[in-house]
Amino acid sequence: MVRDLHERLQRGERTLDVMPFISDYTLNTICETAMGGRLDSETDAAKYEYRKAISGLGMAIYRRLTRFWLFFDIMFYLSPTGRQFKKDLQQNCIFTNSVIEERRKKRNEIDCTGSGKRMALLDLLLDAESKGEIDMEGIRDEVNTFMFEGHDTTAMALTFGLMLLADHEDVQEKIYQECRSIIGDSTRTANTSDLAEMKYLDAVIKEVLRLYPSVPLIGREITEELVLDDLVIPQGSEVIIHIYELQRRGDLFPDPEVFRPERFLHEDKINFSYLPFSAGLRNCIGQRFAMQEMKCMFSEIIRHFKLSPIVKGYRPSIKSDLVLRPNESILVNFSAR
Repeated sequence: MVRDLHERLQRGERTLDVMPFISDYTLNTICETAMGGRLDSETDAAKYEYRKAISGLGMAIYRRLTRFWLFFDIMFYLSPTGRQFKKDLQQNCIFTNSVIEERRKKRNEIDCTGSGKRMALLDLLLDAESKGEIDMEGIRDEVNTFMFEGHDTTAMALTFGLMLLADHEDVQEKIYQECRSIIGDSTRTANTSDLAEMKYLDAVIKEVLRLYPSVPLIGREITEELVLDDLVIPQGSEVIIHIYELQRRGDLFPDPEVFRPERFLHEDKINFSYLPFSAGLRNCIGQRFAMQEMKCMFSEIIRHFKLSPIVKGYRPSIKSDLVLRPNESILVNFSAR
């Protein structure tokens, strides 16, 4: 990732549209870590179609949720939205099937030479399949969950984060100095212990997610009667929690529109007003992985580059399907340190 940025700068590219670049990186990361396979350059077209399909599926689901006549399957699948949904779903399955089958082909080699090594999630699923504990559809569902949640949500958080960092040179400098105090002048990538010590960077990421939660709203079913002030919510009701609005309330977060990472250096004051990963028994299964990936990415970039905005204070309009996205390209200037 850092090497790619250096190569772009050497070719004279200073300004980068960060969203496609970051999305490509996070997709490669989840495939390599959770799926046990590396995506090569020959799959660039397939990755593009996969990311396009993911975006299309999210938009279709959002349209269906907000148009009552599309609640019914027959109406939905006869509509242009439903027809496109089927095409995008097919494209999604083509890509995930290819990831599964590629790993399946390498299993014998891994079994012979990889004794004692930590297994990827997909290896565990394929082991379960061989024991009759899961079928191909079940594997595909698990892979789809981790592929989508493991790359798209993180990519959007990183994209908005780079935008905010480019606009705040002082925050960049604090991250840079923290990294130097932990890693020094070494060119190695930060390890798990290093990342655990990056307390200020941790606060920065949490502030990014406060302003731009990757999943802006979630739904929950009420399992027992709930009373909120004078409002009684009956058992069985479905409620929507609007995380984006919740985390920008002035009574919960003073100066809510201001990017101020320091507010997360004292987390005892935050409690459940902060929900970018949800909370409780149904919180995000990939929360720790996402935080580690973002800390690694931000620390590598800030250690090697200074960021600046094209237009100071620029904020794109946003849209939401299943994930919060910018409506326009986010352009950031990169210069080598």
